[in-house]
Amino acid sequence: MGTPFISHLEPARLDGYDPNKPHDQQAAHIPPVFIDAMEVRESVFVGEQGTPLNCEYDNDDQRSCHWVMYASVNMTTEPERRDPTTGAVLRPRRSETRSMPIGTMRIVPFPHPPHPLPGAKYVGNVLQEDEPDDPQAADGGGAVGRRRSRTLTSVEEERQASALPYGHDKPTTYHDGKEPYVKLGRVAVVSEFRGHHIASQMWRAAKKWLEDHPTFFNPSVTELGMDQLKVGAVSEIPKWHGLICCHAQVGVVKIYEKWGFKVDEGMGQWFEEGIPHVGMFQRLHIHEEDPKV
Repeated sequence: MGTPFISHLEPARLDGYDPNKPHDQQAAHIPPVFIDAMEVRESVFVGEQGTPLNCEYDNDDQRSCHWVMYASVNMTTEPERRDPTTGAVLRPRRSETRSMPIGTMRIVPFPHPPHPLPGAKYVGNVLQEDEPDDPQAADGGGAVGRRRSRTLTSVEEERQASALPYGHDKPTTYHDGKEPYVKLGRVAVVSEFRGHHIASQMWRAAKKWLEDHPTFFNPSVTELGMDQLKVGAVSEIPKWHGLICCHAQVGVVKIYEKWGFKVDEGMGQWFEEGIPHVGMFQRLHIHEEDPKV
């Protein structure tokens, strides 16, 4: 493996991205770095973990920052040919070096949907509930249930009704339910390159970028207006103070702990695409600046 390098993609137009098609069948205008990020995600989350392809791309991708790590890999384009009788080389092996995407992660800006419910199951970011086939099942009849999407809470209805749904959430161990936070997610490294601290290198790059650009995701009153932000004074404009959340698969919690994240016991455990997750937080020390007016 040659010397790895990292590319960073700020929020970009992804209009026309078809979640039902793989990365190599997307429209030509989709940014190449994002296509490479999806190549890694499809390899890990779809190919290895069984996430449905149409659930891997989501609405957060267009508003997120993405990091992709590449490695220079020497690949054989034509194999060596030898004379079967003498063993003499008739044609030498031909190869070329290409930059191969080997890891990715993203940072999703606020606002976010409400924190997941402990014990809940999500498919494609939609909360699922068991609905009994037999009314007696609700009284302990034991009938096999079927999945349905639950009714939205008043908080979720308010957020979905707003073009930019800032709002309060339930308090947890490390989040008061009000403070804006960014979310680290879609951390993936292709199997052949694990064990080389690829994810840690990407996290250091993303962390440094966040520290250098602490106001990047803060909303602008000039662009959005006070009504859309649902605030009555400049002091109430949502502002990032360095809080980062991640929804971590239980099996990789120790990796995030090495990066400085702590498990939020108040968030409990839930399932995304059948995989158990927990919430984790950490706070970066950033230079505070006034909100964008």
